[in-house]
Amino acid sequence: MKRYLPVPALRAPVRGVRWIVSSALLSLAMQTAHAQDDPPALVDPDLEVSTVISGLEGPISMAFLKKNDFFILEKGTGKVKRVENGAVTSTPLDLPVNSASERGLLGIALHPRFPQNPGVYLYWTESTTGADSDVLSDVALLGNRVDRYRWNGTTLTFDKNLIRLRALQEDAGQDPRGNHDGGVLRFGPDGKLYIYMGDNGRRGQMQNLPDGPGPAGNSPDDQFGGPEPDNAHLTGVILRLNDDGTLPTDNPFYRAGALRGGEVGANLQKVFAYGIRNGFGMAFDPFSGQLWEAQNGDDSFTEINLVDAGSNLGWVQVMGPLSRIDQFKEIETSTDFFGLQQVRWSPENIADSEDDAIDRMFWVFEGGNTFGARLSGRNEVPPVTTDAAASARFTLNRNGSLSYELRATRAIQDVRMAHIHLGGYGQNGPIVAFLFESATPVDFARNALISRGTIRDAGVIARPGFTATVTDLVQRMRQGRTYTNVHTTAFPGGEIRGQNIVTDREPVSQYSDPEFSWKYEVAPAAVGFVKSLDLGRDYFGDMIVGAARDTLQGGHLFRFNLRWERQGDARSRDRSDSRSSRNGGSHGHGRGNGHRLGRTLDLDDPLLRDRVADNLGKFDITESESLLFGTNFGVVTDIQNNPGRGLYLVSLTRGTVYSIERK
Repeated sequence: MKRYLPVPALRAPVRGVRWIVSSALLSLAMQTAHAQDDPPALVDPDLEVSTVISGLEGPISMAFLKKNDFFILEKGTGKVKRVENGAVTSTPLDLPVNSASERGLLGIALHPRFPQNPGVYLYWTESTTGADSDVLSDVALLGNRVDRYRWNGTTLTFDKNLIRLRALQEDAGQDPRGNHDGGVLRFGPDGKLYIYMGDNGRRGQMQNLPDGPGPAGNSPDDQFGGPEPDNAHLTGVILRLNDDGTLPTDNPFYRAGALRGGEVGANLQKVFAYGIRNGFGMAFDPFSGQLWEAQNGDDSFTEINLVDAGSNLGWVQVMGPLSRIDQFKEIETSTDFFGLQQVRWSPENIADSEDDAIDRMFWVFEGGNTFGARLSGRNEVPPVTTDAAASARFTLNRNGSLSYELRATRAIQDVRMAHIHLGGYGQNGPIVAFLFESATPVDFARNALISRGTIRDAGVIARPGFTATVTDLVQRMRQGRTYTNVHTTAFPGGEIRGQNIVTDREPVSQYSDPEFSWKYEVAPAAVGFVKSLDLGRDYFGDMIVGAARDTLQGGHLFRFNLRWERQGDARSRDRSDSRSSRNGGSHGHGRGNGHRLGRTLDLDDPLLRDRVADNLGKFDITESESLLFGTNFGVVTDIQNNPGRGLYLVSLTRGTVYSIERK
C-alpha cells in the first residue's frame, strides 16, 4: 500500500465512555455547528478537496442525475433537493419525516435504467403528525418505509410503497430510542433493489437468537411478539426486492420461506443477509459486482464485510472474527462498556468458545425431515458435571408423525424422565413432548436403548405461542428451537441435554468472518468505490470508507486497496470456518463459492496481516495508520462518483458535499 506524508498528531484513545454508535446521528443540530474550523485534508499531497455545495441541513444521501447534477437528501427536513453545478435549483419533494435519533429521510436510489425508467426510490421514516418531528414517540410501529416515486424532470410524484419496516422502539426497562434504522438503498448489477435495515434494537432470529432473548426458551422478542421475523421483527437484515417490490425467486431463502409459510415465511423470502447490528455504508464493487458493507460495533469490533447471498454476519452472538470472541466478550462486559444496547440480552450471554457461538446462531434450512441431538452435561443450563451421555434421533414420517429413538452413549443412572423442550441453545424452556417416563429410577448401560416410539398430535403439549401439533414441533426443530433433556434422580432439572438440529441437509445460510475489523469501535459510515481514473491510477478501484463520528481525526476517511483472487484460494479457505456442532452433525458454513473470481482487501501492512487492527481504545487509529486517507470530513454518509469528474462525499455534520480530485 502506498505511503504518504506522516499523519498529524493523533488524538488519545477514548476510554471509559459509554456510548452507542447511533449517537453518530443523534445530535445533528449540535454537531453541524461545531468542528468547522479545521478544513478537510487528504494524506496524499497530490490530491485536493473542494466544496461542491455547503449550507445544507443535514445532507445524508445523494444520487446523480447526470454530470454535476444530483439529488441530495436532508435527513431532518425531509427534503429532496436538486443541485446543479453547485447550487440548489429546486426542491422536488418535501416529506413529513420523524428525524429523532437516526430516523429521517435516509436513502435514495435511482432505477438502473434511469431516466428511461423514471423510478426514484426513497427510504424514510414517516412522522405520525403529518409534519416534521424529532419526538421519539411520533412514529408508527412500521414507520420506516421504502417508496417509489416518479421523476418527470421537475417534480417527484408518489408511485407506490414497496415495504414498511420497524421504527418504534419503546421497550420495557429502558428509555425510548430511534436508532439502528439503516436506510441505505442500492441497486445491484442484477437490477435488484437492496435495502439495508439495522436491528432496531430487536432480539430475535435475525439477531441469531432463535427462540428469543431468554434466558427462558419460547420467549417473545418484545411486547409485539417475535422472535420470528414477522413484519414487526424484520430487522438486522439486507433485503433484496425486484424494482416493483415483488420477490425475486432466486433469493437465497426463497424456498425456505415458502416451506415455512405465512407472514414470517414471506418475509424470510425477502432476506439476502441477516445477523446485522447497524451500519451506514453499503455499496457494490463496480468491478466484481460483490456487495460490501461497513458495520458498527457497540464498543468493540467495527467490521468491513463482504456479503454473499445467504450470509449470516453473526450479530448478536459475535462481532469481529470468531477467534476473537473472548475479546468481544471481555470488552462488552467490562465496567466501561457493559451492555449491548438492549437490556433483554446481556453481554454476559456471549459464548466462551467459537463452537458455542456457532451453535447458538440461527440457521436457515430448506425443510428438514431428520433431526439429531448429542446429549451431555455441559449442554445443561447451568452445566452439569457428569460422565453420562446419550443421542437422540427423530424422523418425520409421511403420515405426519415423528418417530424417535433415545439411546445412551455412555452409562447413565437413575433415569426418571426424558422430554423434548422448547428453547434455543443455552436456554431452558417448557416440556412439549414425553420421550420416557418411569415411576422408579432406571439405569442404562452404554449403548442401551432408553426409549423408542412415535409422537402424534395427541402427544404434543400446547404452550403459549406454540400449537400442540407435530407440524409445529417440527417447525421449531428446524429453527433450532427445541432440545432433548434426560432427567435423573440426582439432577431432576436435567443431567444431560442436547439441541435438536437438522441432520439430513446443510443450512442455506452461512457465516464467515469479516474481511477486516478494528478491535475497538471506530464507527464507519459510507462505503464507496473509486471507479474512474480521476484520482490517478493508484486509486482506481479502491474502496473509501467514511466516519459515523467525527471523534477520530475530525471525521476520518479510510482507504482500502483491493486485489483480484479466486474465492476458493488458500487465503479464502483459511478464513472459512466450518460449523462443528456439539449436538450432532457438522454443517459447513463457509462461502462455498468454489473458484469464483472476486476482489478482496489487499492488506500489505504487516500489522494488518491478521485482518484486525488492534487499536488501544475507541476511536484510536493504532495499527491502521496506513489506511488513513483523509481527516476533518465530519460524518460522511455517502460517497459517489461524479459522472463528470471527482469523487463526491456527503458530510452530514458539516452540511456540505465535497469533491476529491487530483491536482
